[in-house]
Amino acid sequence: MRRISVSAIGMSLAVVLFLLVFFLCRDLEYPQQITASIFSAVIILWITEALPLAVTALLGATLLVLFGVSDEKKVFSAFGEPTILLFIGSFLLAKGLHISALDRRIAYLLLRYPWASRTPKRLLFTVAVITCSISLFVSNTAVTAMMLPIGLSLLGALGRGAQDSKYAIGMMLVLTWSSSVAVGVIVGTPPNLIAHDHIKNVAGVDITFLQWVAFAMPINIVMLVLSWLVLSFLYGQNAPSTENASNVAKEDLEKMGPLSTSERNALIAFLITLFLWLLPDTSAMILGQESLFAKWSQKHIPPSVASLIGAMLLFLLPAKDTESKRTLSWKQGASIDWGTILLFAGGIALGNAMHETGLAETLGKTITRLFGIESVWVLTAMTTALAILLSELASNTSAAAAIVPMSIGVAQGAGMSPIPPALGAAIGASFGFMLPISTPPNAIVYSSGLVPAREMMRSGFLFDIAGWIVTVVALRVILPPMGLG
Repeated sequence: MRRISVSAIGMSLAVVLFLLVFFLCRDLEYPQQITASIFSAVIILWITEALPLAVTALLGATLLVLFGVSDEKKVFSAFGEPTILLFIGSFLLAKGLHISALDRRIAYLLLRYPWASRTPKRLLFTVAVITCSISLFVSNTAVTAMMLPIGLSLLGALGRGAQDSKYAIGMMLVLTWSSSVAVGVIVGTPPNLIAHDHIKNVAGVDITFLQWVAFAMPINIVMLVLSWLVLSFLYGQNAPSTENASNVAKEDLEKMGPLSTSERNALIAFLITLFLWLLPDTSAMILGQESLFAKWSQKHIPPSVASLIGAMLLFLLPAKDTESKRTLSWKQGASIDWGTILLFAGGIALGNAMHETGLAETLGKTITRLFGIESVWVLTAMTTALAILLSELASNTSAAAAIVPMSIGVAQGAGMSPIPPALGAAIGASFGFMLPISTPPNAIVYSSGLVPAREMMRSGFLFDIAGWIVTVVALRVILPPMGLG
């Protein structure tokens, strides 16, 4: 009954806001007026989750056609964007790593060493590094779900009372925080891809794999270290002894046995994909931008093709230890998060409509005039903060889908570079840490029963502020020398 009530309220608010925005924007041209109404209604539906997020994205695209904003071919072409295929390939690779249990083996391989868990704070740091590293290429939700039983096992190894200690809160929170801060590569999280696609389509700037790593990995590393410092300070005092943690990891690793065929194949597919992702940039750096091979690789091996090659290898490479005799069966592959893919595509369609109708530019000029924004870095600080706030109430993907196109429109309307505000919004969308509903990883660790809501809010508030400061400062320092500021 409560679910029906929330859904009804969300739908009602969306309809009311649709009509209100349509009335308030009556001085705009019809395409801008109706696009603003649809965009506002979609944001409300994303925040309230009155409908499944993917259904809301499809609804937004459908309404664009229904109300004559654009024709169906142009609107639904967003669902065939190369970035969508990059999404699919990356999700399949992540599924292969997870199904084969290679990600879990990597975690145990590192945790088995005594130096990695000799002290409680060192154990927290090791778990944070492992979780974040895997989350760079695997969904943060899947990584947190995988690491939760590992974290619980480690707590169990610390003896009776460990799960009732403050240290248990730190262990649980480090799982969600370290998976969420993994923004260092383009494919690390959906908001990254949303920003990359919008910047490419609207600003005409195609940020490469290595360029993304250059500005985002420092943010990733600083936030990872900060997560460990904050949690160690809040929950690392009077912690139980962790000397037995490495023994538990060794036992679990022994239970897994030797490297299986499917694990080996998943590793091969991942390494080949990573090599192909890096090949265009590295060949240009080594051979020069004008070399024939660099030009060929940049044209013929874009990130989408690289990820699909790796994904297809999972279906081609034989694996005697699986029921299908392949590393990944289609039944397993079909279980990837298609909802997020549709949500992303719907967000692209709405963003394209905002720019094609001129709504983004109109919105940018209006906001600039109202708030007196004169610096791209003030705007970047605002869009980053707004994305963090929205991500506390909605998924990071829906928050980015709402804020990224708006930030680009505001920047262009003010005659500024849209790149820093869009990147700030994308990275900020991944930094909502306060509420159990903020992200699936938060919900997963909250479900353990070891993290009181007030503790998640208290520590998450501090980390939200840290994320905002680190993101804005890092972009301000790093982007201008790269020519992206």
